[in-house]
Amino acid sequence: MVDNNKFDKELKRRLTEQTEIDQELKERTWNQINNELFVTKIYKHTSKRRRRITTGLSTAAVIAILIFGFMTDTGQAMIQSLKDMFVEEKQEEIEIEGHKEQRDVNLQTNEELRYIIYVDEERYRVVEGEDGDRIETIEPLGDKYPEVYMEITRKEHTTTEAVIAGIKESIVNEGMEVTREERASTPIDAELIQGMGEEYENEFGKTGHQWDTKVHKYYVTDTEEGQVFIIKQAYFLEAAEGHGARFDYMLESFEVVK
Repeated sequence: MVDNNKFDKELKRRLTEQTEIDQELKERTWNQINNELFVTKIYKHTSKRRRRITTGLSTAAVIAILIFGFMTDTGQAMIQSLKDMFVEEKQEEIEIEGHKEQRDVNLQTNEELRYIIYVDEERYRVVEGEDGDRIETIEPLGDKYPEVYMEITRKEHTTTEAVIAGIKESIVNEGMEVTREERASTPIDAELIQGMGEEYENEFGKTGHQWDTKVHKYYVTDTEEGQVFIIKQAYFLEAAEGHGARFDYMLESFEVVK
């Protein structure tokens, strides 16, 4: 039977003897690994920076895993830390209709689609489907209101351009108009396509959109593996600064994990 403790000590001794590393450099490297992997980041809705859709490991982290992977107890501890790199729950400050509020968000994961997102579980629930997940209101809004939800799906063996073309066709088929198409950097880095219900029309002509005009907003982004993620937000015009803003805040935490 192999003595794991003895094996770890012997391997550590040989690595120490054969590797000459400046102490200051070593400390900077480990600080960098710690900051990249284990420090929880709070994302603000007002941030203007571009966010990467994929989360990967730095070169330094990969080297560390290769080294410690040879050690039984230490290697297992490193692997466990990687599993815990996302906290289960955290608190964030958001601004809704000009008012700031604190909210607790909970981690939701999809192992098959390989993504994570933090959800405000006081107001919304996650419903798992065959092709993806839907985040919808816990309390039903009633029949007089259009549907309100955020849906996350993934398509393979396609392109971003093909997906966008399909979305535009779907918007028109639903009796809506494409009112916005642009590259977005917030809440995620993606192609943005928005559709709205047609303006209300009476005997005097069009009079504008109404409070219950449907709004369908799509974020389309591809990953390094050639897969395309589609995030669809559905709400109505009066709910744009409420549910629409809350969906965007939650979407800021969306990450595709390798």
